[in-house]
Amino acid sequence: MNDETHDSEPANETAGSVLRPFEAPAPPPLPPVEASKVVPEPPAATDEVEPEPPVEPIAEDLWTHDTAHHDESDDDVDDFADLRDHDESTGPDEPVVAAPVAAVSGADTVTLPRKPFLVGVGVLLAAIAVLAALWQTGGDDGDTVIDATPVSRDVGDEPADDAPGDRGDVDDTVTADNTSTAALADARAEIASLESVVESLEERPPPALDGTALRRIIVGADAKFVSARSDSVAVVGAFGGVSLIDPDNNRVVANGNVADAATRVMRTSSSVWLTNYADSQVLRFDPATNAVAATFSFPGPDGIDKDGDTIVVASFDGEFVARLDPNTGEILQRVDVGGTPTAVISHPDHGLWAAVFDTGELVEIDRDSFEVIQRVVVGQGPVGITGASSHLWVANHDEGTIAKVDPETGEVVRTVVVGDGPTELVVNNGSAWVTVTDEGTLVQVNANNGDIVSRTPLGGATAGGGPTGISFADGTLWIAMQGEQSVVRVDIR
Repeated sequence: MNDETHDSEPANETAGSVLRPFEAPAPPPLPPVEASKVVPEPPAATDEVEPEPPVEPIAEDLWTHDTAHHDESDDDVDDFADLRDHDESTGPDEPVVAAPVAAVSGADTVTLPRKPFLVGVGVLLAAIAVLAALWQTGGDDGDTVIDATPVSRDVGDEPADDAPGDRGDVDDTVTADNTSTAALADARAEIASLESVVESLEERPPPALDGTALRRIIVGADAKFVSARSDSVAVVGAFGGVSLIDPDNNRVVANGNVADAATRVMRTSSSVWLTNYADSQVLRFDPATNAVAATFSFPGPDGIDKDGDTIVVASFDGEFVARLDPNTGEILQRVDVGGTPTAVISHPDHGLWAAVFDTGELVEIDRDSFEVIQRVVVGQGPVGITGASSHLWVANHDEGTIAKVDPETGEVVRTVVVGDGPTELVVNNGSAWVTVTDEGTLVQVNANNGDIVSRTPLGGATAGGGPTGISFADGTLWIAMQGEQSVVRVDIR
């Protein structure tokens, strides 16, 4: 299994999904053409001309308007005095009396129906006044408020040919604003719907691994920690039992009880090393003879790793880390770490590191001087360390997280919450695999972005056990199941 993504093969298309050329439908037939109808010819013109009716005399009650007395220089449409006082011979206090028309001369006199004319002018002026009043009361030239949103309206930008009182532009603005408001409301509703979908997807638990990739192997004793190589897997239990598994056929090839208790295990090419915290011992077990080859006294040992030709062990009770001679068990070098160390790791590129449980630190120890040269706070209760190509990873048991550390800068690059009680972890091909003991799960984390890729239940948590130790070799994860006398094998090739 790796992090590379491959494009999936396209699904076979069914016959119904094949695209076909477009064919236009045949037009419907036209209706039949009706026969032309004969239009009757107009009656023929005659030379006879009907006599015109006689001209009726003009009524005597009409008013006359003498154009000779009209002052053409006075053209004010609002001045109605000239229309009323057309006879200058009449005194100011005398009423205007219409004179009967004695004769009609088309050269200098025009006869008008005065009363209808004045009435029409008055009606026109009244209509104009009403329209002007409606325009003033309908709104000013300031900001028009629509749905509590001020809309600026510049009168100077209106078309020049708009008639006075034409408010069509404002109506268009109102319509456009209402349309935009409705569209914005629809968009917000769609965004809220999508956000709810995303939240529901985020709440779903990550998938579990395919069950066909898991194999459970029963061992003769309890299983707490595991150390794997391509040719052999060593398992140690809390009560000092040791089991060896052949990875080629998943068979247990050796079983034995080598101590009263056991803490950690390390498989090398020729030996199996164990730390026995209860009895303050470090043991070397020979798989060839299935017997203990050496026992060394060491105060409260916990984590163990191989560093060159020597063995590095963490003393939880003594609060130091020591380098041992593997043949004699002699402490060659030691350094106080200022707390209770648990796991240790010797990384070929990043030096020697130890996790300090009570201070929540990862400390770097110089290989030559064997002194602490760097301290990094990683979280509460660190108990497991592993190394990748460019970073270190640590499991913080007490706070339920794993931390990614840059060993060059001493910076915690990322912290990921994985669940209650993580114990150990390994990193391979872009994934960090964590045993979350108190929840009984195996958690896969994307080592690049910290996303949880899968969460696989392995069991054992309800019985006070669960997955604890984990190791990786030759494309396979090996997980010790505390309290179940079994080891789970997960193929991730």
